[in-house]
This record gives sequence, structure tokens and C-alpha cells, in this order.
Amino acid sequence: MLNAGERLDDLQFNGLMLIQRADAYCFTSDAVLLANSVAAGAGDKVADLGAGSGIISVIIAAKRGASVTAVEFQPWAAELARRNAELNKLSDKIIVYEGDIKGCHEKLPVFDAIVSNPPYFKAGSGEVRGDVRSALSRHESTCTLQDLAAEGALLLREGGRFYMVHKVERMAEALTLLSNHALQPKCVTLIYPKPGRQADTFIVTAVKGGRPGMKLNSLTVYNEDGSMTAEAAKMYGKN
Repeated sequence: MLNAGERLDDLQFNGLMLIQRADAYCFTSDAVLLANSVAAGAGDKVADLGAGSGIISVIIAAKRGASVTAVEFQPWAAELARRNAELNKLSDKIIVYEGDIKGCHEKLPVFDAIVSNPPYFKAGSGEVRGDVRSALSRHESTCTLQDLAAEGALLLREGGRFYMVHKVERMAEALTLLSNHALQPKCVTLIYPKPGRQADTFIVTAVKGGRPGMKLNSLTVYNEDGSMTAEAAKMYGKN
């Protein structure tokens, strides 16, 4: 199933694999940790906003049994997401919607949960790497954090859950925008790459129409020797 310039990566859980383009944006541990943070069941409907090649959609569909709508506007990535669903025998669980996140609530149903690993950098900021495909995956060229919060609120049912991973430097902005759109932050997990290092990313869980009140957690991904911590390995499905 591989085309020129593609590679096959092992997701290290029950034989799951993912096709990726070597010359485009590839998933990181952030996406895997986010996907494994989503509480969803077999009867739940989940939307993966900015799905890319489908890493989060595949993990949620395979591990949780939920029905996932992968929203992706870049044709090459949407095509990869479809192929990855087929590769992992999840075509009955994953539907790929090729289109813009903004306004997609007009064409999609209401969901029980929303998950997103959005571009971390504002347009015109941050380091530019690779071609236009990588730039669109890393920068808010077409969908800002404000757009994401607004659309997520419109797509969620009352009491539905919104999950997102982002950079710590933008945490205050993210939590404010979520709150402004009736997505009440309920839990923030700070992600530390190694002991003694500063947290660089965070995962937030928000509830539409939820009451105020938030707890703070932390997760260290790697030990000093470079091995994965027991907590992170459990999230990956390694133990």
C-alpha cells in the first residue's frame, strides 16, 4: 500500500500501523498521548479536528471502539487518513470528512467528544520547516485557536468533552478561549519530556457547559536514560 516517498510506522499497539509521508509533517508523541487521554466508548461519536494522516482517529477507533469522523482539509492528508483506516481494518469506524474545520458544524452531526492536535504556531511565527504541507500542519494559516474553540463548541453536545494538546507558552490563551466558548476546562495535564526539564506541552480536557473547577496533573514521558516512563508506556499500550 506504500507509494513513493511513504513509510510505514509501528504504533506499538496490537499491530496498528500508520502510513506517513517522509516529506510532510509526521506525528509525534503529543498525538499519541492525546489520543490515549480521550475517554470514549463504543457508542460514542468523536470528531478529530485537523486529523492529518489519521493517527489519533486510528488509536481512538481501535482502542475505544468509538466512531470517529476525521476532519482534514488537505487532500493528501485526507487520502492518507482513509488509507490508514483501511490498513488497520477500521473503515467501519472512521469516516474522513475532507473540508475546512471552520463551518464544518453545518455539514456534520453533533458529537460526544472532540479531539484536536492543532498547529502550535501562529501564522508568521515559529520555525518554518519543509514545504507548504508541513507549514500548514505547524502554523495557524487557515484555522486559528479561536476558530478551533468556536467550531468545537458548535460541534459538541451539551456535556460533551473537548480534548486538545498544545504548547505551554499558549496555555493561558487556550484556556481563556475555551472558557469564552462555554468549554469549561476541567483538567490540565502538563507534559514533561524528562525529569528536571520544564513542561513543554499540555493536554486539556474541557466540558461544554461544565461547572467551574479544574484539576492539574503532570506526566513525564522519558527517564533520564532515555527509556519511557512506566506511566507513558502504559498510555502507549506497552504494558
